[in-house]
Amino acid sequence: MKLGIIVGTNERSRLTYAAMNSVISSSMGDEVFVFLTMDSVRAFTKNPEVKDSDVSSKTMVEKKDEDFTGLFKKAKKSGKVKIYACSYASKLFNYSKADYNDLVDEIAGITTFMMDVEGGQVISVW
Repeated sequence: MKLGIIVGTNERSRLTYAAMNSVISSSMGDEVFVFLTMDSVRAFTKNPEVKDSDVSSKTMVEKKDEDFTGLFKKAKKSGKVKIYACSYASKLFNYSKADYNDLVDEIAGITTFMMDVEGGQVISVW
């Protein structure tokens, strides 16, 4: 099966939810395609901007819980996870591929993402 995850936030708790879905689905043998758009691209740069404005995010920081980046790294070790940074959001924030951390495979448009996920399930995390 294929799973597409569209992420549009840089809120830590929501990024962690997306990362957990990636870990679980990829460990079950599914192909996972993550599409980072709007504010979420800011969390995947070499100088990440992550919001901790909700209670869950603040608690994760206080407890030094595993970060979403670590979870995405685990998911990517399966070889079944691909992470795209939205071309529109990248232009909006003036980011090039060199600005992103090593989790981002490429900058692509929503059409590329939707073609990769064709026939699979798509969830959104905003």
